[in-house]
Amino acid sequence: MSTIDTVTKNFISDNEVFADVVNFLIFNSEKVVTPDSLVEMDSTSVIVPYGTDNSETPVQKERDVIKNVTCKMFSDTVFAIVGIENQTNIHYAMPVRNMLYDALTYTGQVEKANKSYRKEKVKLSGDEFLSHFKKDDKLIPVITLVINFSPDKWDAPTSLHEMIDFKSDVLKNYVQDYRINIIEPATLTKEQLKKFTTGFREVMECIKYSEDMHAMQQALSENERFKALDKKTSDVILYCSKLKIDFDAKEEEEFDMCKAFEDYKNLGKSEGFEEGVIIGESKGIEIGKSKGIEIGKSEGIEIGRNEGLTRFATYLIKNNVDINEIISQTGFSADEIIKIKNSLI
Repeated sequence: MSTIDTVTKNFISDNEVFADVVNFLIFNSEKVVTPDSLVEMDSTSVIVPYGTDNSETPVQKERDVIKNVTCKMFSDTVFAIVGIENQTNIHYAMPVRNMLYDALTYTGQVEKANKSYRKEKVKLSGDEFLSHFKKDDKLIPVITLVINFSPDKWDAPTSLHEMIDFKSDVLKNYVQDYRINIIEPATLTKEQLKKFTTGFREVMECIKYSEDMHAMQQALSENERFKALDKKTSDVILYCSKLKIDFDAKEEEEFDMCKAFEDYKNLGKSEGFEEGVIIGESKGIEIGKSKGIEIGKSEGIEIGRNEGLTRFATYLIKNNVDINEIISQTGFSADEIIKIKNSLI
């Protein structure tokens, strides 16, 4: 398993995060599922299709995370099996993949009932014996959720019907559809993000805004929790967002994302200056050949400083930073910044 798969699985396996995601997608963020109502299940399914005990080709599939869920709804207690699939890349056959996972989980319930009847020597009728399932038996509902840990919008099919070339609606009426349930940062609104009560909110915000410096800065200023992220959360941000932030490798309990982001911006500014000075010194040597080494070096450094600032301003413009902030950071006038911006078109 790759590092990115490990960190996303560890993150989603946390009962508080798992419950937060389930409550958001299924119960409109009502606290129906609690962390203590979750029971971890074996994510590996080895299934021999029921009715074929001598099959030589068992099916084996492994989910990312799957748990038994107990929901308190009104006066009833409702049970469900919920699996979560973590995606850091778009999967263009996700409906088929999820359909297979759910089918194997349902088949596993039938097999479990069959084994129980054999162990307890329960007598089944002819039809019940054939199906390994009693007439009054009921299955526990199985739900699979997909989380897209990428800033890219999910452009893959979200239902089985989207994957099929029917040619005619006649056939479509007889083919069962199967849709996926997905959470993706790109389509989450600010109001929806605020509904998450765990580090899942901060992960989604960092992934969503990782290519928009101004929006990322605003999210940091509006959410105090960014000042004290736990390690599981900061690890997912490190590996899944496009923010090239230096997360200290120390095993610290909390991570200050706000400070790290400021260091990240300052590093970009510093690198812009340093690169400008290097270029400036090079140009200074060339000028020095005709006007004198000392004059050339002096003018070269000035050119380098200006080029460094221009590069930094260009970087900020591309990341949609407010013009007033660019003026403050570079010392350029509004007209100079507009001129740089026009040169990019």
